[in-house]
Amino acid sequence: MSAKRVVADVRELLAARAYRITKQRLTIIEEFAALGRFATAKDLHKRLARKRSGIGLATVYRTLETLQEVGAASAHAQPHGETAYLFCQTEHHHHAVCTKCGKVDDVPCRSVGRFARALDADLRFTMTQHRLEFFGVCARCS
Repeated sequence: MSAKRVVADVRELLAARAYRITKQRLTIIEEFAALGRFATAKDLHKRLARKRSGIGLATVYRTLETLQEVGAASAHAQPHGETAYLFCQTEHHHHAVCTKCGKVDDVPCRSVGRFARALDADLRFTMTQHRLEFFGVCARCS
């Protein structure tokens, strides 16, 4: 799916949930979607500042939190305490993360049913949600 289509889908999702669609919010979403890797709010704010967007850091934080609430961003705590976010498709998927350059690719979720059945049969464990990430080296960094 193209980046423009994903951004349009997120815009529709926000509108459907009665979130305001401001020019600043759209600018943040477009920049965030173009990254293709995890970024903190401060990282994203610096990128926007270089483009003279005039968008404040608090607005970036609020937008990232909103995107996480609607399922368009994944958040991960970093070792130094700050949260890093990744722009995501809204349909369920997983991530393949390059440990050298930080590039993240979406991995479709197709096999979870088998794992859920095995957990239930072997451990009598009922899975209610899951998250799976793969770490390695991308083709460009190999």
